Amino acid sequence: MTVPPEELRTADGFPPTTRERWRELALGVLRKSGIETDSPEEALSSTTYDGVTIAPLYDSSDLPGDPGLPGAAPYVRGARPVGGWEVRQRHEVADRQAVLADLENGVTSLWLTLEPEDLARVLGEEIHLDLISIVLDAGERTAEAAGTLFALAERRGVARGGLTGNL
Repeated sequence: MTVPPEELRTADGFPPTTRERWRELALGVLRKSGIETDSPEEALSSTTYDGVTIAPLYDSSDLPGDPGLPGAAPYVRGARPVGGWEVRQRHEVADRQAVLADLENGVTSLWLTLEPEDLARVLGEEIHLDLISIVLDAGERTAEAAGTLFALAERRGVARGGLTGNL
């Protein structure tokens, strides 16, 4: 018999828990063990070999304040304000239709191993450079390809800060 998750009552019959109740119970066990302390957190903490203290109990009161969006101050959650995975497709042939087809079918990042002179044609006007991540892999000509991409973005009104990807 399968029970829907909303009907499961795994904590029924148990009183609600609090940090204070945990402290009382932990102090009782410590005292029975012969450890006299007023701080079960301190008595039960451990330190890793590299000096990080691990508390015996964490709850929502231990969470930091709002960390903000990724890429925004205080810069604790990554570099981009979008979450999740990128779907990256590699293109070694300068085929704009293939690039468009990939973008229309869920690709969010392009890995382009193209010659710099092919970039403008492949990244046609219909491709919004600020909505995708672009990885340029042009070997010895990567600096030239980057210049071409930056110039293309500038012509389209996309600030360099609006581009994401790797060179």
